[in-house]
Amino acid sequence: MDRVMFRLLAALLITLATGADAGAQGRIEGSTVKVDGGAVAGKWAANAQVRAYLGIPFAAPPLGDLRWKPPQPVAPWQGVRAATEFGPQCLQPGATPKSVYFEYSGGDLPMSEDCLTLNIWAPVDAKGPLPVMVWIYGGGFQVGAASRPTFNGTRLAERGVIVVSINYRVGLLGFLAHPALTAESPQHASGNYGLLDQIAGLNWVKRNIAAFGGNPDNVSIFGQSAGASSVAHLMASPLARGLFQRAIAESDAFPAKMASLTEAEAEGSALAGKLGAASLAELRARSGQEILDSKATARPIVDGWFLPADTYALFRDGKEAAVPFLTGWNRNEGATFAHAASLAAHRKSVEEKFAKDAERVFKLYPATDDVTARQASKNIFRDQTFAWGTWTSARLHARHGHPTYLYFFEHPQPLAADQTYLEVDTPDKLGTFHSSEYPYIFGTLDVLSRQWTAADRALSASLQTYWTNFTRTGNPNGSGLPQWPKFEAKGLTTMLLGDKTGPAEIPHLATLRFFDDWMQGGP
Repeated sequence: MDRVMFRLLAALLITLATGADAGAQGRIEGSTVKVDGGAVAGKWAANAQVRAYLGIPFAAPPLGDLRWKPPQPVAPWQGVRAATEFGPQCLQPGATPKSVYFEYSGGDLPMSEDCLTLNIWAPVDAKGPLPVMVWIYGGGFQVGAASRPTFNGTRLAERGVIVVSINYRVGLLGFLAHPALTAESPQHASGNYGLLDQIAGLNWVKRNIAAFGGNPDNVSIFGQSAGASSVAHLMASPLARGLFQRAIAESDAFPAKMASLTEAEAEGSALAGKLGAASLAELRARSGQEILDSKATARPIVDGWFLPADTYALFRDGKEAAVPFLTGWNRNEGATFAHAASLAAHRKSVEEKFAKDAERVFKLYPATDDVTARQASKNIFRDQTFAWGTWTSARLHARHGHPTYLYFFEHPQPLAADQTYLEVDTPDKLGTFHSSEYPYIFGTLDVLSRQWTAADRALSASLQTYWTNFTRTGNPNGSGLPQWPKFEAKGLTTMLLGDKTGPAEIPHLATLRFFDDWMQGGP
């Protein structure tokens, strides 16, 4: 009998003889685990070392009167619930097949407003209690799902950590503010429901993860793009204190200024008028598809409850969570985003946006024709949105004496030479684009149709080791890895991660300093 079959048989016999055993030793011998609401039964992942528990509800379905309310306690169930399939993604626009991100998303996954579920990957042989990594997906707060194949936690879990991924509401269903919603709230707040979903998921982890062998007092949150912004918002929110001990933000669009509750309420009122809803009851009676068809968007705001002030201001004043923080961005963050179509359009956009500083921008981002203008507009977006935001959150956190580690990821994915994407004319222009790092971190390279090399797989192994080391101790360093220095508040040095790995000067410092001046908010 081979080793895999022996483990499968042993686990089955233990389950039949004793039922689930997820005791104080942090070891899962069987398949059934008791959690909030009842018992769940998982399944083996791709090997006999990790069990996956998928689609576990952590809150009541946000339907009917619970639409646009904070997440409510999960409804109990009878018997053992099969936790072997992902729950549906929260309601959102569909994926675009011609996008480079279509494979990332797994195509058109099932959708529903009944979507508040989470997933767990737990190693069965590691001695516990184990550190926990809680993943928060990106998607501009408009799309995204924990069920996407690039977020499979098996490979990270094989390294002796428990991985959790959480669904949260997105778009209007996750972030709509409205005067009537504020009036019915005991906290006099509306909007930010998607962030409150994340809080509910973290509280679920706090109460239940020990049953899977996890340590509720050693939880790391990690996310990318809007998930990275969520990490920063959670660090800033008083509601999240004590729910995590480490934080990782990949490509954080750290905002210098967020909309106020009053501003967001005005947008919500305008949407209700557009939908012909004269009351909150009528607005809740609209179908989810009608809400999507409005094409309106909504994002995190300063609501006075989850966020008492701008996340930037809370970091600036040292009011964020005092936890070790790892953050960074990618070389070509702007490659997959909209850009000026011509030199004339680029010049007009810069002059309107930067006014008296426009000439300084033209010198920092020179453009002489339509091609160079398109690249310049992408680079401006890259530096203002992701580079400045990430650099600034790191500087602020380090300035208050908290352990901080900054990276710059610069390894391009080996895209097929004969394939083109919606975002660019030819794939070689994508470079190290936004989101290109996390398949390496999850070890899910083979989900994507790329021409992977031994160098790609070695880099993936290194990044997984850095990330799991940080999860265990708050320090990414460990045996066999290039030394990653702490980031200092003066903010001049980063850690290159890519074909070359090691400390180096932060790229584009002149442009980052410009945005510090222009936004009049830099440290």
